[in-house]
This record gives sequence, C-alpha cells and structure tokens, in this order.
Amino acid sequence: MAEVKEIHIETETETETSADNDSTDNKEKTLVERMREIAEAALDTVKSEVKKEIEERMASVEETAANLTSEVKKEVEAIVQRVREQYEAEREDLLHTEIKKEVETAVQEVHEEYKAERDRLLRTAAEAENTKKRLQTDYQRQLKFANEGILEGMVPVLDSLEAAIKSVTEKVEASDTTPAFTTFNEGVQLVHKQLLDALKIHGLVPIEAVGETFDPNQHEALLVTASDDVPEGKVIEEFRRGYMLHTRVLRASQVVVSQGPAEKEASNEVADDTDTDATDTTE
Repeated sequence: MAEVKEIHIETETETETSADNDSTDNKEKTLVERMREIAEAALDTVKSEVKKEIEERMASVEETAANLTSEVKKEVEAIVQRVREQYEAEREDLLHTEIKKEVETAVQEVHEEYKAERDRLLRTAAEAENTKKRLQTDYQRQLKFANEGILEGMVPVLDSLEAAIKSVTEKVEASDTTPAFTTFNEGVQLVHKQLLDALKIHGLVPIEAVGETFDPNQHEALLVTASDDVPEGKVIEEFRRGYMLHTRVLRASQVVVSQGPAEKEASNEVADDTDTDATDTTE
C-alpha cells in the first residue's frame, strides 16, 4: 500500500487584534483560500506520488507477467512440440503398420496367384503329357494294326493252302502218288511255311488249340464230346485254325472240347436214376 505522508500546515495566527470587524473577515477569507490551495497542492502531491508508486508497481508486475508469459509460452511450445512429436511417431507407426499389412496382403495375393498359376501350368503340362502319350499310344496302335485288313484277307489263303496240304498229304500217305507229286507236296508245304514266317513278322501268328485248355476268348466251341484220353475242358480237335494279330484275336479257332470220360457221365446218370427211384419209393 502507498504510504500517506503527513502534511503539516502551518497557520499564522494573527495576534494582533483589530477593532475593525471588516478587516477580520477579509483575513479569515484569505486564510480559507490559502488552506484550500495548500490542500489542493498536498492532494496533487499525493496523487503524483501514488501514481508514481502505482506505475512502479505496475512496471514490476508487467515485467513479472512478461517473464511469466514467456515461460508459459515456452512451456506451451514444449508441450505442443511433444504432442507433435508423439503424433508424428504414432502416425509413423500407424503408417508403418498399414504399409506392412498392405505389403503382407499384396504378398499373400501374389503368392496365391503364383500357386494358382503354377497349379494351372502343372495341370496343363500334365494334360499335354497325357495327350502326348495317348496320341503316341493311338499312333502305335494304329501303326500296329494298320495292316489288319490285308492280313485278315491272307487268312483264307492260308486256309486254302492248309486244306491242299492236308489233301495231298493223305494221298501221299496212301501211296497213290508219284514221286513228282510228293515233291510238289513238299514245295507247297515250304511255301506255306515261308508265308507263315513272313506274316509272323507283321504280327500274325496261329492260335495253339489242340491239347490246350479251352479259352472262350480265343476258341469257338463247335462241339463238346466225351473222351477217355483227353481231360475235361481240353481241346480235342481243331476244325479251323484261328489267328492272333499281336494281342488281338483276328479270328477264333473252331474246336471240339472234351467233357471227360464217358463212364463218369454214365455213372452220374445211373446215380441220378437211383436217387430218383429212391425218392419215389419214399413217397
């Protein structure tokens, strides 16, 4: 608080007495005006000193406020800088995380596309390889059986030669022929053998039938007969020779098949008759 200075007002007391009343009134009036002037002067002095003191106090306050404002500003700037740095760091981390996720997603998509494309290429390669093998197999099969029609046309020729050889052989064995005819027979047999050898080179081979087990894929049974010498299911006689073209049956052999000894069949018939009679008797 401002100090209030004491103002001492010195008054001059008139000791003189005057008999005149008008002179006394004038003096009193002068004294009042003087006291007013002194009071105004004292008031101006007080105002001036108070103003000065206020200005000094305000200056220190303003200086303090300026210093405080500067510190607060620095602190606010530091806080703003920390927030900005934290925001930048979080933003960078967020961007890094998003970029990492996008990169991982892109890599996964590329990997899936690569796998799908690889599988497609592998399937295409496998299909191409299978197609190549199938075409090669078809080509080999077609090449293998390309002459099937020609060889099938040669089979009747072989049949005719075999029939001629069989007829001539029977006459030779009966001694009804001349030596020239026997030589001719041998020549026909040689031609037949050479023709078979030539056809064998192209895959045409006779089917073995007599003495072999009956095979429905290669043999055609014309007759089934009893035989004491040939076991059941074996081929007894061949009427017409069959031929194989590589692995394919070009023509089946026409054969007679044995059904086993005749006694067994008769025994079975007797046994069946006996069983029938016994059944009738029981009834």
